[in-house]
Amino acid sequence: MKHKARVGDVFLLPIEGSRMGIGQVAGDRQGELYFVIYDVVHETAEVEPASVLRETPLFAALSMDAKIYHGDWPIIGNVPENLARIPQPVFKVDQGGQTFLESRDRSVYRPASSAEAETLRLRTVVAPIRLEKALKAYNGVGEWTEIYDDLRAGYALQSSRLIPG
Repeated sequence: MKHKARVGDVFLLPIEGSRMGIGQVAGDRQGELYFVIYDVVHETAEVEPASVLRETPLFAALSMDAKIYHGDWPIIGNVPENLARIPQPVFKVDQGGQTFLESRDRSVYRPASSAEAETLRLRTVVAPIRLEKALKAYNGVGEWTEIYDDLRAGYALQSSRLIPG
């Protein structure tokens, strides 16, 4: 059965055996999804979706819906109450020799200061399997590699401060 991801959807990610991680679709712009994976491990798939209201983001990344669509990451509910509190990353865009700041949803686009241009990252969309592997490695299943560092939610939190909300 195919599943269409919607903003607010809460889903489970396999870690090992019955251990599961939990994530949420925190944004969608024309199929470019913004996933947040929380810093918690559940011992079974019996998880209350609203538990995300009290969890801390561990990873945050732009991705696609393949793992949800194919049922690998089962949706367990939809929780919109916390979406306004989830930090939305900001990226840099180089255009015509100038660097611009662009919000995740592309609603804000302005010239970036030189300090912003140095600290902001280019927009990157990762395969959902990278998020799953990062969560597994973080929890001792598989090896942690440097490419997972860019998935940490700290970037979203820091860069989101550049756009007053």
